[in-house]
Amino acid sequence: MAHYASNLARKITYWHLNEKKPSQTVSGVDWNQVLLMIEAGMLSEGMAKSLLQVIEQDIEHLKDFPDATHRHPDADQLYAGGRPDIRLGHVIGEPDLEFGLRLDSAAFVQVSGLTGHGKTTAVRRLLEGIANNNQREEDRKVVVLVFDRKGGDFADLPGRFGWRHYDVHQTLRLSLEAPPGLPAAVWINIIASIFCARAGLKAAWATFVKSFRWLLAALNPTPGKRLFWPDFGLLLEVLNALRDSVFSSKPEYTRSLKQPLEAIVHSTMNTLRAFQGFRAHDLIASGQSAVISMPNMFPSWTRQMFVDLVLASVLYPRIHTSHRVDRVEVFAVIDEADADVGLAAELMFPDQMCTISEWWKRGREFGLGGCVVVSSLKTASPLVQQNSTMHLTFHANDWESSVAASKVMMLGPDGPGTLNQIEKGQCLVKLSSGWHHAMKGVIDHVPPCRTQVTNYDTHPYVPAQSLAQLPHVRRALSKLRGEDETTDKRNRDQTASEIARLTKEFLQAWVDHPYAPVVRLFEAIGPVTHKQRVAIEALIRERKYAAFEEIRIGRSPRLLMEPTAHAYALLGLPVPQERKGRGGIAHRHFAHWIKNYFERRGQEAILEWTVPGTRHPVDVAVRSQEGWHIFEVCVTALDNVESHIKAAFVEATEPVVDMMIVAATKTQLKEIRNRVESQSLTLSRAVRIRYEVVEHYIPKEV
Repeated sequence: MAHYASNLARKITYWHLNEKKPSQTVSGVDWNQVLLMIEAGMLSEGMAKSLLQVIEQDIEHLKDFPDATHRHPDADQLYAGGRPDIRLGHVIGEPDLEFGLRLDSAAFVQVSGLTGHGKTTAVRRLLEGIANNNQREEDRKVVVLVFDRKGGDFADLPGRFGWRHYDVHQTLRLSLEAPPGLPAAVWINIIASIFCARAGLKAAWATFVKSFRWLLAALNPTPGKRLFWPDFGLLLEVLNALRDSVFSSKPEYTRSLKQPLEAIVHSTMNTLRAFQGFRAHDLIASGQSAVISMPNMFPSWTRQMFVDLVLASVLYPRIHTSHRVDRVEVFAVIDEADADVGLAAELMFPDQMCTISEWWKRGREFGLGGCVVVSSLKTASPLVQQNSTMHLTFHANDWESSVAASKVMMLGPDGPGTLNQIEKGQCLVKLSSGWHHAMKGVIDHVPPCRTQVTNYDTHPYVPAQSLAQLPHVRRALSKLRGEDETTDKRNRDQTASEIARLTKEFLQAWVDHPYAPVVRLFEAIGPVTHKQRVAIEALIRERKYAAFEEIRIGRSPRLLMEPTAHAYALLGLPVPQERKGRGGIAHRHFAHWIKNYFERRGQEAILEWTVPGTRHPVDVAVRSQEGWHIFEVCVTALDNVESHIKAAFVEATEPVVDMMIVAATKTQLKEIRNRVESQSLTLSRAVRIRYEVVEHYIPKEV
């Protein structure tokens, strides 16, 4: 291959210009055709030299304006599955190549990009296309539900197309009513899941379900064809009128539920105060589309929950009745949906899939489609990204958003730079069928909305009432409260009886296993809850059945106990007359633990042994073939260690092999050792004095 031709071929392949159509380059040259001529030896050196000057224009343009898109498709490639029912725009440089949406297959659109670059225009073009298609095919209308977050971007469409127009602050009243085709019990579970997830509750689901089911029955003592459904305000009143444990295994669950209930009652004002209200089912049955204006709904989780409830009322009845169709029947548009389908929101749902994600994932076979608008894909739901059949990605201005969008659009290393160069009204288009590569497109212009709406459509609804206005609910509440009080008294009596029984068993365990730590005594009487342990200890202190002492041994506090005469009287036993030993409760426990430790090993151990030749008692003495080994217990003081040493090693008439000083902690032992070794009397006998923490002698079981 000649010099100029090979150089030209290298530049064509390096800059991927052979993957571009002439309409995608500044020069308009078909570089793929040029490369084929070079490979066939049909391009002269003179022509190659001329084209080298031309190709530099395209290379310089690519340096300034990166383009990671593939070559544009031909018509037969783009329309392999048929031409779109709804046109959104055309491929840049290819006016005859239009892209859009088909309604006879999955139709899920994700629109993303920087504010002011055409996202709203794309959605308005999409909605106009659906409206025009509905006029052409009146027997196959697509019902559109538009959630207008800003409250004005789509305000002109109802007037132009004969749609309904509601405002959440003025005319729309949404109840918690179950949609037709879905059992009440199933719908309550769905409401609870949505409410708890959006409110950030993790442990109140069962409390919500139990209380709501009871209230639904109380509100409808003689059920009619269409039930009255409680609102959040009435549910909150009922919970406030009862003890927190009525509908919950733990009162904390009810208390945690009340706070978000208060928030939604006060924040949504009249929007959710209805026993019967707006039903998306009614619109769908009549083939009527609607724009729901919902500006300034705060806190944001209440706005998200509102959207979830409406979508759920459409999705789950279709799943429950297996309403499977091959064409889109309902199309939902959720504007400004970053928080709705963000990863943080997804994680709050038990299956980590919010209602919108489930609409995207399962809606295809049930006649559902949708469009979700977000500013960035970096935190958007993976399920929405994966199940969108069309991605429209507009200008991305920051690196993280550009990288995330580049991955979704399956661009190469130059993807972020490509996204950063997209002009207003232009976008990258990626379809899930037909042509799978991203294309540069331009959205057909639609004028922005400048309509100011003052009157909104209304719908039939039954306003919610307070507890004071519902005597039959108050009667049911009084009955429940009475039943609860009776049950509570019975439970208290049973609990008191059980605690008395366990207390007696606990004291008997001490008699059977004297000087065992309290924790071992509880183990001896079988499984006991923490609440029961607290109650047993409280009863023992109240009736003066025993005295307690808590002491730190090693790193852990240990509770010790000694029964009184009252305890032996309760058990019908005589008070033991044996010597208990010196000191307080802890001191006596330590001595008995040491004595029992050696007795279990078959050695003779004596409590309060008097050193032969003296009148000086030591805490414990253990006999061996060499002589006596004595133990001195130090709990809170040094306990005359010097006098013990003098009696054992100076005055004793029988051999004392060694002395073990036992304390509760290593810190105490260190203090005792320093004092002992500083005395002239003990300095020569230090080798016969040892030190140990009492933890070694604590009984591990009873």
